[in-house]
Amino acid sequence: KLIKYFFVLSLFIFCLILFFISLTDRYLFYLIIFISFFNDTVAYLSGRFFAGKLIIPSISPNKTWSGTLISFFATSFILLLLNFSILLSMISAISLFLGDIFFSFVKRFLQIKDFSASLGGHGGILDRLDSMFLLAIIFQIYLVF
Repeated sequence: KLIKYFFVLSLFIFCLILFFISLTDRYLFYLIIFISFFNDTVAYLSGRFFAGKLIIPSISPNKTWSGTLISFFATSFILLLLNFSILLSMISAISLFLGDIFFSFVKRFLQIKDFSASLGGHGGILDRLDSMFLLAIIFQIYLVF
């Protein structure tokens, strides 16, 4: 039961951070959306194409090493092209994976398949935003410092 409250609180903080970023730096706000969708798409397509060993099947049953590593390098490369440092690019790429795993863990813990049925077989809105979760926090820290 405590994890439900922690999850709701973390979603509230996530929304506040996204709101602050949208007011402070609209470019960064759209970059968060773009890069997370890019990362998810590359991970999905490369994971399906190359298959391979699963990372954490008990939490995220379809996440493969190949999809995760290819999306990590592709996302890091895109961020480097956008003049982010190597360190920030790599941390951002890792955060996309960890945000996704965090939401998958919460779903498994709460024993739900998707956060809603609003997008048919693709989960709900939160299932599309999961990888943005930690990335938004990292970019907020980036903005402040």
